[in-house]
Amino acid sequence: MNTTQSVTSKPLWRSSTVRLALFAAVFTAIYKVMDNITMHNFITASDSLTAVFVYLIIGAWTGLLSSLLFAVLFGKRLVDPDFSRLELNRKAFNKQAVIAGTISAGSTLFLLLGNQLGDPSVLIALGNAVIIYTLAYDAITKQVTINQIILPALLVIAGSMMASYSGSLEITLLGLLFVFVVSNGLTAFSEIVEQTGCRASDGVNFFVWRFLWLAITGTIIALIVSFIRGYLGLLLSCLVDGVQYIPWIALTMLFVFLGIGMKLVAKKNDAVSVVLIVYSVQMILSYPITLAGNWIIPGVFGQLPTDIWIWIVRIAGTILMIWGVYRLRKQNPN
Repeated sequence: MNTTQSVTSKPLWRSSTVRLALFAAVFTAIYKVMDNITMHNFITASDSLTAVFVYLIIGAWTGLLSSLLFAVLFGKRLVDPDFSRLELNRKAFNKQAVIAGTISAGSTLFLLLGNQLGDPSVLIALGNAVIIYTLAYDAITKQVTINQIILPALLVIAGSMMASYSGSLEITLLGLLFVFVVSNGLTAFSEIVEQTGCRASDGVNFFVWRFLWLAITGTIIALIVSFIRGYLGLLLSCLVDGVQYIPWIALTMLFVFLGIGMKLVAKKNDAVSVVLIVYSVQMILSYPITLAGNWIIPGVFGQLPTDIWIWIVRIAGTILMIWGVYRLRKQNPN
């Protein structure tokens, strides 16, 4: 597949990998905030892990089915000009889609667990640490040089750590375990596999196939673990209750389609770590969204910290992240 195109043949926002990753970050920040709202207000259960399994199952299958419609409506126009139609059998990227979707089910599980511990700004910040893992891969494969990316990466990582400060050591440590270590470790592997799959196809078809395997794997994990724990009855009951939220979840999945789809396309043309550093600006967007949402509907994201010093540390971390992305933009103008 020819993935090289003249600049004039691309939509304005696609003339630069950096610009495309920025758009992906905007949509990703929106869907992560919506995920957080769902876990705090809609999909709940007496057992926290069961609530996560319920959203994993309903969200995955709703996302898969709605992405078929989104692909037809927005796939070529907004996500990837290389997309022409949905492919039922593409061996060129099937293996990567199976691996990426399976791994994504695990990373999503731990990310949703993290959603129960904090507000969107904390979760999005912790998620940026995936850069640590992908940086090593890109350096080994010589897609980037250490000198080119080390300072921007360190600035973004340090900023993410500061921006995720919650004032509670227990919550911070659990967040670090669920999101920073486990979810990000799995996500990094998935990000690398996705790049190979996208380069063999297009971002839209790969997104759909990846979502299929995420749904299958997530459902199997949820059913088996719930049965072993003796919570299968509660899981099924909560699934029935959760069906009423499918319209809201489908809207969430529109932003998932746009955010992840655009990120997949950006990775076709640049190193994974470069794309993810720019993608990390979703952290900047999470603050106004979180604060505005809590002002309109108090408690919509759970209990937000009120200590001014917590917010000072978070804002300082955000400034470091902006600096890191700015330095990368100067070094990588294409």
